[in-house]
Amino acid sequence: MSAKTDLRSLSRSELKSLMPKLGLAAFRGEQIFDWAQKRAAASINELTNLSAADQKKLAAACYLALPVLIKKDVAANGDTAKLLLELADGERIETAIMFYSGKDSRDRVTCCVSTQTGCVMGCKFCATAQYQKCRNLTAGEIVSQVQMADKAAKELGSKGLTNLVYMGMGEPMLNLAQVKKSIELLNDERGLNIGQRKIAVSTCGLPKQIRQMADWKMQIHLAISLHAANDELRRNLMPAAARYPLQELLAAADYYQAQTGRRVCYEYALFKDINDRPEAARSLGKLLDGRGALINLIPANPLPETGFMPSDDETVKHFSRLLSLYNVEVQIRQERGRDINAACGQLRKRTLEV
Repeated sequence: MSAKTDLRSLSRSELKSLMPKLGLAAFRGEQIFDWAQKRAAASINELTNLSAADQKKLAAACYLALPVLIKKDVAANGDTAKLLLELADGERIETAIMFYSGKDSRDRVTCCVSTQTGCVMGCKFCATAQYQKCRNLTAGEIVSQVQMADKAAKELGSKGLTNLVYMGMGEPMLNLAQVKKSIELLNDERGLNIGQRKIAVSTCGLPKQIRQMADWKMQIHLAISLHAANDELRRNLMPAAARYPLQELLAAADYYQAQTGRRVCYEYALFKDINDRPEAARSLGKLLDGRGALINLIPANPLPETGFMPSDDETVKHFSRLLSLYNVEVQIRQERGRDINAACGQLRKRTLEV
């Protein structure tokens, strides 16, 4: 990574403080923030309200860059797109875009954001977990992929992104400081101005970090990848869960809900003959009964090399009906992007294999 300062990672106040150190007027910080965040400038040369001399001073200590778009896939029905992006060090990440239309969704466009170049959590059903070369993304790299997705969404006929979910490659809780910084940048009214209530962070379930996030007192949503209602099965599916028993995880989730007033969403991907039986539904219902929880049932994207296959539609519906007998809210996520390898890490994996 460059020893220079990434201008896209800096807040307005940080930029204003930096300018005098570089021999520029402090007010230039606000202008640079506008170029880096709202206008998504790809280089310092694009900052046309700076003189050539000021651009040279800035370039000596700082940089401004966007990832390179390697590939863009769009689902046949147009509801999902996926970008493969190459960062400055050659690492590649994926960003997904999901389009929702109609009266209830108000033309929502959601970006699924990556926070790491790989993942060390080791979930057995995840393509990203097969790539162990992992580093954290900077706040600027996270912001830049959102900007690339916003541009792509507009090119595909929408008005741009409305929602963000940190649910791409990597475990956001292992990069918590940069995740927080990127949220602040993306939420800034002088940037993309995405509201906190339109942002969600998804995690495999790290209790300490969940509590830290709760103490931010932000109005962002928390989604927990649960996938099992008992510790033994959860450890089999998600080996990292061995360090975090369910009761410890649920206590942290309850704390988050109490501190923020935001309902916690529990993600449950259904895998054929593994966690989709009626007894699994009853166990999940009992575990979350009375917590004010939202359970998001996910028809999993198939990853044949792992042996995990999605449950059929009738099994998913029956699982949902059983859960509805408990004091929880249940929704079935609409399946998207199977024809473009939309599950995390699949596009990069397929591209590397070509």
